Amino acid sequence: MSRRAVNALLGIGLLTTLTGFVGTTLAYLWPLRSTRWSDLLMGSDGPLLPDDISINSGVVAHSRIGKVLVVRTDTRLIAVEATCTHLGCLVAWNADSQQIECPCHGARYNLRGEVLRGPARESLARVELNEQAEGIRVISTEA
Repeated sequence: MSRRAVNALLGIGLLTTLTGFVGTTLAYLWPLRSTRWSDLLMGSDGPLLPDDISINSGVVAHSRIGKVLVVRTDTRLIAVEATCTHLGCLVAWNADSQQIECPCHGARYNLRGEVLRGPARESLARVELNEQAEGIRVISTEA
């Protein structure tokens, strides 16, 4: 094989590597908006129905705004964004303490999403819901 052919193969390999690196970096920095989520909260078995959540329990579901923690009290459904404001861990409802807890660093929130104990400093965004026959629908988020 001639020196010119080896140089051409090395150049093509370098160009391919750089193109892959730049493409991956751009895809990371500017991700496509996912259109697969609707306003309906989606559980592991499909749309989350109001009857799927028993009294004094919580469920994390997915929607167009991301992960949402839905808690059923005696009278209604309450929802907050399920991502801890400290470092982004997934929060969960603790029925014994009646608080939303982050398992990573111990942050605690009340049902309104307000911080009860750090290290988190910002409240969880509240999510307004609408119960419908086909499932629970996200209406809006409140800071």
